Amino acid sequence: MDAGRSILLQNLFQSYKPALDSLKLPLHQRKAVESITACRSGALGTSYYRCPNNHAVHEQHHSCRHRSCYRCSRAAQQRWVDAQKKRLLNCPHFHVVFTLPSEYRALWQYNRAWFIGAMFACVQSSLLQLTRNPRYGGYTPGLLLNLHTWGRRLNFHPHIHGLVTAGGLTAQGEWRDAKKILVPIRALKLLYRGKLQAMLKQALYQQAIKLPPDMRIGDCLNLHRMAYQKQWSIRIEEQYRHGRGVLLYLARYLKGGPLNPAQITRCDAKGIGFFYKDHRDGRTKLLTLSPLSIIRRLLSHVPPKGVHTVRYYGLYATACRNKRNRCRALHGDLSSLESASGGTAKDAVNWFCQRCGEALRLIARQGWRRQKGNSIKRDKARATTPLVQQEDQHAPANALRTRDPCYSAA
Repeated sequence: MDAGRSILLQNLFQSYKPALDSLKLPLHQRKAVESITACRSGALGTSYYRCPNNHAVHEQHHSCRHRSCYRCSRAAQQRWVDAQKKRLLNCPHFHVVFTLPSEYRALWQYNRAWFIGAMFACVQSSLLQLTRNPRYGGYTPGLLLNLHTWGRRLNFHPHIHGLVTAGGLTAQGEWRDAKKILVPIRALKLLYRGKLQAMLKQALYQQAIKLPPDMRIGDCLNLHRMAYQKQWSIRIEEQYRHGRGVLLYLARYLKGGPLNPAQITRCDAKGIGFFYKDHRDGRTKLLTLSPLSIIRRLLSHVPPKGVHTVRYYGLYATACRNKRNRCRALHGDLSSLESASGGTAKDAVNWFCQRCGEALRLIARQGWRRQKGNSIKRDKARATTPLVQQEDQHAPANALRTRDPCYSAA
Protein backbone atom coordinates (compact mmCIF):
# COMPACT_ATOMS: atom_id res chain seq x y z
CA MET A 1 0.00 0.00 0.00
CA ASP A 2 1.33 3.45 -0.84
CA ALA A 3 2.21 5.86 1.96
CA GLY A 4 -0.66 8.21 1.17
CA ARG A 5 -3.27 5.51 1.55
CA SER A 6 -1.69 4.09 4.71
CA ILE A 7 -2.23 7.40 6.57
CA LEU A 8 -5.69 8.04 5.13
CA LEU A 9 -7.52 7.08 8.32
CA GLN A 10 -5.14 9.13 10.44
CA ASN A 11 -5.76 12.18 8.24
CA LEU A 12 -9.48 11.59 8.65
CA PHE A 13 -9.21 11.57 12.44
CA GLN A 14 -6.98 14.67 12.40
CA SER A 15 -9.42 16.59 10.19
CA TYR A 16 -12.39 15.89 12.46
CA LYS A 17 -10.59 16.04 15.80
CA PRO A 18 -12.22 19.38 16.79
CA ALA A 19 -15.63 17.81 16.21
CA LEU A 20 -14.62 14.70 18.16
CA ASP A 21 -13.34 16.80 21.07
CA SER A 22 -16.80 18.32 21.42
CA LEU A 23 -18.46 14.89 21.74
CA LYS A 24 -18.92 12.93 24.94
CA LEU A 25 -16.84 9.85 24.26
CA PRO A 26 -15.84 7.05 26.65
CA LEU A 27 -12.32 7.28 27.99
CA HIS A 28 -10.98 4.39 25.91
CA GLN A 29 -12.35 5.97 22.71
CA ARG A 30 -10.93 9.36 23.67
CA LYS A 31 -7.51 7.77 24.17
CA ALA A 32 -7.80 6.11 20.78
CA VAL A 33 -8.46 9.48 19.11
CA GLU A 34 -5.50 11.07 20.89
CA SER A 35 -3.17 8.22 19.97
CA ILE A 36 -4.19 7.90 16.31
CA THR A 37 -3.97 11.65 15.62
CA ALA A 38 -0.57 11.96 17.34
CA CYS A 39 1.03 8.85 15.82
CA ARG A 40 4.33 9.69 14.03
CA SER A 41 3.53 13.38 14.08
CA GLY A 42 6.23 14.43 16.53
CA ALA A 43 3.79 14.94 19.41
CA LEU A 44 4.94 11.67 21.01
CA GLY A 45 8.62 12.48 20.65
CA THR A 46 11.36 11.89 18.10
CA SER A 47 14.48 9.74 17.81
CA TYR A 48 17.55 11.12 16.02
CA TYR A 49 20.07 9.01 14.11
CA ARG A 50 23.44 10.16 12.78
CA CYS A 51 25.81 8.69 10.21
CA PRO A 52 29.21 7.61 11.73
CA ASN A 53 30.93 9.76 9.10
CA ASN A 54 28.75 12.76 9.99
CA HIS A 55 27.15 12.74 6.54
CA ALA A 56 23.51 12.75 7.56
CA VAL A 57 21.00 12.91 10.39
CA HIS A 58 17.67 11.15 10.28
CA GLU A 59 14.72 11.98 12.54
CA GLN A 60 12.08 9.35 13.24
CA HIS A 61 8.86 10.36 15.01
CA HIS A 62 7.56 7.87 17.56
CA SER A 63 4.54 5.66 16.97
CA CYS A 64 1.55 5.50 19.29
CA ARG A 65 1.39 1.65 19.28
CA HIS A 66 -2.35 1.74 19.90
CA ARG A 67 -4.08 -1.46 18.84
CA SER A 68 -6.67 0.50 16.83
CA CYS A 69 -4.09 2.55 14.89
CA TYR A 70 -3.70 1.27 11.34
CA ARG A 71 -0.25 2.85 10.89
CA CYS A 72 1.08 0.75 13.78
CA SER A 73 -0.79 -2.40 12.81
CA ARG A 74 1.58 -3.84 10.20
CA ALA A 75 4.46 -4.64 12.58
CA ALA A 76 2.10 -5.63 15.40
CA GLN A 77 0.25 -8.09 13.15
CA GLN A 78 3.50 -9.67 12.00
CA ARG A 79 4.83 -10.01 15.55
CA TRP A 80 1.59 -11.67 16.65
CA VAL A 81 1.62 -14.10 13.71
CA ASP A 82 5.25 -15.04 14.39
CA ALA A 83 4.41 -15.74 18.04
CA GLN A 84 1.34 -17.83 17.18
CA LYS A 85 3.21 -19.94 14.63
CA LYS A 86 5.34 -21.20 17.52
CA ARG A 87 2.25 -21.98 19.59
CA LEU A 88 0.00 -23.61 16.97
CA LEU A 89 0.46 -27.28 16.17
CA ASN A 90 1.09 -28.33 12.59
CA CYS A 91 -2.11 -30.36 12.33
CA PRO A 92 -5.54 -29.82 10.74
CA HIS A 93 -7.75 -27.21 12.39
CA PHE A 94 -11.43 -26.31 12.39
CA HIS A 95 -12.65 -22.72 12.09
CA VAL A 96 -15.74 -22.05 14.23
CA VAL A 97 -17.81 -18.86 14.63
CA PHE A 98 -20.15 -18.09 17.56
CA THR A 99 -22.54 -15.13 17.48
CA LEU A 100 -24.80 -13.33 19.94
CA PRO A 101 -28.56 -12.90 19.29
CA SER A 102 -29.61 -9.40 18.27
CA GLU A 103 -31.98 -9.20 21.26
CA TYR A 104 -29.01 -8.72 23.59
CA ARG A 105 -27.21 -5.95 21.69
CA ALA A 106 -28.80 -3.19 23.78
CA LEU A 107 -27.68 -4.92 26.98
CA TRP A 108 -24.19 -5.34 25.53
CA GLN A 109 -23.72 -1.58 25.23
CA TYR A 110 -24.12 -1.20 29.00
CA ASN A 111 -22.30 -4.40 30.01
CA ARG A 112 -19.42 -4.86 27.56
CA ALA A 113 -17.00 -6.49 29.99
CA TRP A 114 -19.63 -8.91 31.31
CA PHE A 115 -20.79 -10.06 27.87
CA ILE A 116 -17.23 -10.45 26.58
CA GLY A 117 -16.29 -12.61 29.55
CA ALA A 118 -19.53 -14.60 29.33
CA MET A 119 -19.15 -15.31 25.60
CA PHE A 120 -15.56 -16.50 25.99
CA ALA A 121 -16.50 -18.69 28.97
CA CYS A 122 -19.48 -20.28 27.20
CA VAL A 123 -17.66 -20.86 23.92
CA GLN A 124 -14.66 -22.58 25.49
CA SER A 125 -16.70 -24.65 27.96
CA SER A 126 -19.10 -25.80 25.23
CA LEU A 127 -16.32 -26.88 22.89
CA LEU A 128 -14.26 -28.60 25.59
CA GLN A 129 -17.28 -30.33 27.11
CA LEU A 130 -18.34 -31.86 23.80
CA THR A 131 -14.89 -32.82 22.53
CA ARG A 132 -14.04 -34.48 25.86
CA ASN A 133 -17.21 -36.56 25.62
CA PRO A 134 -16.28 -40.12 24.45
CA ARG A 135 -19.19 -39.98 21.98
CA TYR A 136 -17.61 -37.03 20.14
CA GLY A 137 -13.91 -37.80 20.40
CA GLY A 138 -12.88 -38.04 24.05
CA TYR A 139 -9.91 -35.66 23.81
CA THR A 140 -8.85 -32.13 24.80
CA PRO A 141 -8.14 -29.92 21.77
CA GLY A 142 -6.32 -26.61 21.51
CA LEU A 143 -8.49 -23.48 21.27
CA LEU A 144 -7.53 -20.01 20.01
CA LEU A 145 -10.50 -17.62 20.34
CA ASN A 146 -10.69 -14.07 18.96
CA LEU A 147 -13.49 -11.56 19.61
CA HIS A 148 -14.82 -9.34 16.80
CA THR A 149 -17.55 -6.77 17.42
CA TRP A 150 -18.17 -5.60 13.86
CA GLY A 151 -19.75 -6.77 10.65
CA ARG A 152 -18.47 -6.06 7.15
CA ARG A 153 -20.51 -2.85 7.02
CA LEU A 154 -18.82 -1.73 10.28
CA ASN A 155 -22.14 -2.32 12.02
CA PHE A 156 -22.35 -3.76 15.53
CA HIS A 157 -22.14 -7.56 15.29
CA PRO A 158 -20.35 -9.26 18.21
CA HIS A 159 -19.03 -12.74 17.45
CA ILE A 160 -16.11 -14.99 18.33
CA HIS A 161 -13.84 -16.71 15.82
CA GLY A 162 -12.26 -19.92 17.03
CA LEU A 163 -9.38 -22.02 15.78
CA VAL A 164 -9.73 -25.61 17.09
CA THR A 165 -7.26 -28.45 16.55
CA ALA A 166 -8.72 -31.45 14.72
CA GLY A 167 -7.71 -33.76 17.52
CA GLY A 168 -6.14 -33.63 20.95
CA LEU A 169 -4.85 -35.51 23.96
CA THR A 170 -6.94 -38.15 25.68
CA ALA A 171 -7.06 -38.64 29.45
CA GLN A 172 -4.30 -41.24 29.00
CA GLY A 173 -2.04 -38.68 27.32
CA GLU A 174 -2.32 -40.12 23.81
CA TRP A 175 -3.04 -38.11 20.67
CA ARG A 176 -6.37 -38.85 18.98
CA ASP A 177 -7.42 -37.42 15.63
CA ALA A 178 -10.84 -35.82 15.26
CA LYS A 179 -13.53 -37.28 13.07
CA LYS A 180 -14.63 -35.70 9.81
CA ILE A 181 -16.75 -33.23 11.76
CA LEU A 182 -15.66 -31.52 14.95
CA VAL A 183 -18.88 -32.02 16.95
CA PRO A 184 -22.57 -32.20 15.95
CA ILE A 185 -23.63 -28.64 15.19
CA ARG A 186 -27.06 -29.02 16.78
CA ALA A 187 -25.62 -30.26 20.07
CA LEU A 188 -23.14 -27.36 20.07
CA LYS A 189 -25.87 -24.77 19.45
CA LEU A 190 -28.08 -26.10 22.24
CA LEU A 191 -25.22 -26.32 24.74
CA TYR A 192 -23.85 -22.85 23.96
CA ARG A 193 -27.31 -21.28 24.12
CA GLY A 194 -28.13 -23.00 27.41
CA LYS A 195 -24.88 -21.93 29.07
CA LEU A 196 -25.12 -18.28 28.04
CA GLN A 197 -28.82 -18.08 28.87
CA ALA A 198 -28.20 -19.54 32.34
CA MET A 199 -25.37 -17.07 33.03
CA LEU A 200 -27.50 -14.13 31.89
CA LYS A 201 -30.52 -15.12 33.97
CA GLN A 202 -28.41 -15.55 37.08
CA ALA A 203 -26.77 -12.17 36.50
CA LEU A 204 -30.19 -10.53 36.12
CA TYR A 205 -31.44 -11.94 39.42
CA GLN A 206 -28.19 -11.01 41.19
CA GLN A 207 -28.27 -7.50 39.65
CA ALA A 208 -24.77 -8.08 38.30
CA ILE A 209 -25.50 -6.29 35.02
CA LYS A 210 -26.69 -2.76 34.33
CA LEU A 211 -30.01 -2.27 32.56
CA PRO A 212 -30.58 0.41 29.89
CA PRO A 213 -32.63 3.41 31.10
CA ASP A 214 -35.69 2.36 29.07
CA MET A 215 -35.59 -1.28 30.15
CA ARG A 216 -36.75 -3.05 33.31
CA ILE A 217 -35.92 -6.53 34.53
CA GLY A 218 -39.28 -7.79 33.23
CA ASP A 219 -38.35 -6.62 29.73
CA CYS A 220 -35.01 -8.44 29.99
CA LEU A 221 -36.76 -11.64 31.03
CA ASN A 222 -39.06 -11.33 28.01
CA LEU A 223 -36.00 -11.01 25.75
CA HIS A 224 -34.54 -14.00 27.55
CA ARG A 225 -37.60 -16.10 26.69
CA MET A 226 -37.63 -14.87 23.09
CA ALA A 227 -33.99 -15.89 22.66
CA TYR A 228 -34.92 -19.48 23.49
CA GLN A 229 -37.37 -19.51 20.59
CA LYS A 230 -34.81 -18.79 17.85
CA GLN A 231 -31.88 -20.65 16.38
CA TRP A 232 -28.54 -19.23 17.47
CA SER A 233 -26.05 -18.81 14.65
CA ILE A 234 -22.97 -21.03 14.97
CA ARG A 235 -20.85 -22.09 12.02
CA ILE A 236 -18.24 -24.86 11.77
CA GLU A 237 -16.13 -24.77 8.62
CA GLU A 238 -14.53 -27.82 7.03
CA GLN A 239 -11.10 -28.90 8.18
CA TYR A 240 -8.13 -26.74 7.22
CA ARG A 241 -4.86 -28.53 6.52
CA HIS A 242 -3.26 -26.28 9.12
CA GLY A 243 -4.20 -23.09 10.96
CA ARG A 244 -2.14 -20.65 8.89
CA GLY A 245 -5.05 -19.46 6.71
CA VAL A 246 -7.36 -18.65 9.61
CA LEU A 247 -4.44 -17.25 11.61
CA LEU A 248 -3.65 -14.68 8.92
CA TYR A 249 -7.37 -13.87 8.60
CA LEU A 250 -7.58 -13.11 12.32
CA ALA A 251 -4.33 -11.12 12.26
CA ARG A 252 -5.78 -8.67 9.72
CA TYR A 253 -8.40 -7.59 12.24
CA LEU A 254 -6.45 -8.06 15.46
CA LYS A 255 -4.64 -4.73 15.13
CA GLY A 256 -5.55 -1.54 13.33
CA GLY A 257 -9.33 -1.74 13.56
CA PRO A 258 -11.99 -3.27 11.33
CA LEU A 259 -11.43 -1.15 8.19
CA ASN A 260 -8.49 -1.51 5.83
CA PRO A 261 -7.73 1.77 4.00
CA ALA A 262 -7.34 -0.28 0.80
CA GLN A 263 -11.12 -0.77 0.85
CA ILE A 264 -11.76 2.98 0.63
CA THR A 265 -12.45 4.26 -2.87
CA ARG A 266 -13.85 7.70 -2.08
CA CYS A 267 -12.89 10.15 0.64
CA ASP A 268 -14.18 13.72 0.69
CA ALA A 269 -16.29 16.01 2.85
CA LYS A 270 -19.53 14.62 1.43
CA GLY A 271 -18.87 10.98 2.18
CA ILE A 272 -16.46 8.08 2.46
CA GLY A 273 -17.15 5.04 0.31
CA PHE A 274 -15.63 1.61 0.87
CA PHE A 275 -16.15 -1.80 -0.68
CA TYR A 276 -17.24 -4.81 1.34
CA LYS A 277 -18.30 -8.35 0.50
CA ASP A 278 -21.88 -9.20 1.40
CA HIS A 279 -21.84 -12.69 2.91
CA ARG A 280 -25.52 -13.23 2.03
CA ASP A 281 -25.08 -13.21 -1.75
CA GLY A 282 -21.27 -13.18 -2.06
CA ARG A 283 -21.27 -9.93 -4.05
CA THR A 284 -18.95 -6.97 -3.51
CA LYS A 285 -20.89 -3.80 -2.71
CA LEU A 286 -20.15 -0.13 -2.06
CA LEU A 287 -21.23 1.62 1.14
CA THR A 288 -20.95 5.39 1.53
CA LEU A 289 -21.16 7.11 4.92
CA SER A 290 -20.48 10.61 6.15
CA PRO A 291 -16.95 11.11 7.56
CA LEU A 292 -18.16 11.63 11.11
CA SER A 293 -20.43 8.58 10.90
CA ILE A 294 -17.63 6.30 9.81
CA ILE A 295 -15.38 7.67 12.56
CA ARG A 296 -18.06 6.97 15.16
CA ARG A 297 -18.46 3.42 13.83
CA LEU A 298 -14.72 2.83 14.01
CA LEU A 299 -14.54 4.18 17.57
CA SER A 300 -17.46 2.00 18.68
CA HIS A 301 -15.30 -1.07 18.00
CA VAL A 302 -12.29 0.09 20.04
CA PRO A 303 -11.88 -2.47 22.86
CA PRO A 304 -11.86 -1.05 26.40
CA LYS A 305 -8.49 -0.98 28.13
CA GLY A 306 -7.59 -4.24 29.81
CA VAL A 307 -9.96 -6.40 27.73
CA HIS A 308 -8.17 -9.29 26.04
CA THR A 309 -9.76 -9.97 22.67
CA VAL A 310 -7.62 -13.08 22.06
CA ARG A 311 -7.66 -15.96 24.54
CA TYR A 312 -6.28 -19.50 24.62
CA TYR A 313 -7.77 -22.65 26.11
CA GLY A 314 -7.18 -26.39 26.12
CA LEU A 315 -3.80 -27.41 24.70
CA TYR A 316 -3.12 -23.81 23.66
CA ALA A 317 -3.51 -22.49 27.21
CA THR A 318 -0.34 -21.27 28.91
CA ALA A 319 -0.78 -23.80 31.73
CA CYS A 320 -0.71 -26.68 29.19
CA ARG A 321 2.75 -25.94 27.84
CA ASN A 322 4.13 -29.38 28.74
CA LYS A 323 1.22 -31.15 27.05
CA ARG A 324 1.58 -28.89 24.02
CA ASN A 325 5.30 -29.67 23.80
CA ARG A 326 4.42 -33.37 23.85
CA CYS A 327 2.07 -32.84 20.90
CA ARG A 328 4.65 -30.70 19.12
CA ALA A 329 7.07 -33.62 19.19
CA LEU A 330 4.49 -35.56 17.16
CA HIS A 331 3.22 -32.89 14.76
CA GLY A 332 5.65 -29.98 14.94
CA ASP A 333 4.53 -26.34 14.77
CA LEU A 334 4.12 -23.67 12.06
CA SER A 335 7.49 -21.95 12.59
CA SER A 336 8.79 -23.11 9.22
CA LEU A 337 5.88 -21.58 7.32
CA GLU A 338 6.34 -18.16 5.77
CA SER A 339 3.83 -15.41 6.46
CA ALA A 340 1.81 -13.68 3.75
CA SER A 341 4.47 -10.99 3.50
CA GLY A 342 7.22 -13.59 3.19
CA GLY A 343 9.21 -12.22 6.13
CA THR A 344 9.34 -11.97 9.87
CA ALA A 345 8.84 -9.08 12.24
CA LYS A 346 11.90 -7.13 13.39
CA ASP A 347 12.22 -5.42 16.73
CA ALA A 348 14.36 -2.62 15.29
CA VAL A 349 14.64 -0.85 11.96
CA ASN A 350 18.06 -0.13 10.50
CA TRP A 351 18.46 3.25 8.79
CA PHE A 352 21.31 3.81 6.34
CA CYS A 353 23.07 6.91 5.07
CA GLN A 354 22.26 7.77 1.48
CA ARG A 355 25.84 8.93 0.80
CA CYS A 356 28.08 6.21 2.29
CA GLY A 357 25.61 3.44 3.08
CA GLU A 358 26.68 3.17 6.73
CA ALA A 359 24.08 2.32 9.34
CA LEU A 360 22.79 5.34 11.24
CA ARG A 361 23.35 5.29 15.01
CA LEU A 362 20.94 6.60 17.62
CA ILE A 363 22.27 9.83 19.12
CA ALA A 364 19.29 11.29 21.00
CA ARG A 365 15.66 10.86 21.89
CA GLN A 366 13.10 13.48 22.73
CA GLY A 367 9.89 12.67 24.61
CA TRP A 368 10.78 8.96 24.73
CA ARG A 369 8.91 8.04 27.91
CA ARG A 370 5.18 8.58 28.18
CA GLN A 371 3.77 10.43 31.12
CA LYS A 372 2.20 8.36 33.87
CA GLY A 373 -1.38 8.73 35.00
CA ASN A 374 -4.82 8.33 33.48
CA SER A 375 -5.12 11.82 32.04
CA ILE A 376 -5.32 11.92 28.26
CA LYS A 377 -4.38 15.60 28.07
CA ARG A 378 -0.94 16.19 26.63
CA ASP A 379 1.46 18.33 28.59
CA LYS A 380 2.30 21.41 26.56
CA ALA A 381 5.77 21.37 28.06
CA ARG A 382 6.51 18.05 26.39
CA ALA A 383 7.52 19.75 23.15
CA THR A 384 10.27 21.64 25.00
CA THR A 385 11.62 18.72 27.04
CA PRO A 386 15.40 18.32 26.74
CA LEU A 387 16.88 15.64 24.55
CA VAL A 388 18.17 12.40 26.05
CA GLN A 389 21.69 12.30 24.64
CA GLN A 390 23.05 8.86 23.80
CA GLU A 391 26.59 9.98 22.98
CA ASP A 392 28.64 13.19 22.97
CA GLN A 393 27.90 15.48 20.05
CA HIS A 394 29.39 18.82 19.10
CA ALA A 395 26.12 20.12 17.68
CA PRO A 396 22.73 19.67 19.41
CA ALA A 397 20.48 17.27 17.54
CA ASN A 398 17.42 19.43 18.00
CA ALA A 399 18.97 22.09 15.78
CA LEU A 400 18.49 19.73 12.82
CA ARG A 401 14.75 19.84 12.24
CA THR A 402 13.71 19.35 8.62
CA ARG A 403 11.17 17.12 6.98
CA ASP A 404 13.75 15.39 4.76
CA PRO A 405 14.29 11.77 5.86
CA CYS A 406 18.05 12.01 5.39
CA TYR A 407 19.88 15.26 4.89
CA SER A 408 23.33 16.76 5.14
CA ALA A 409 24.53 17.85 8.58
CA ALA A 410 26.76 20.56 7.14
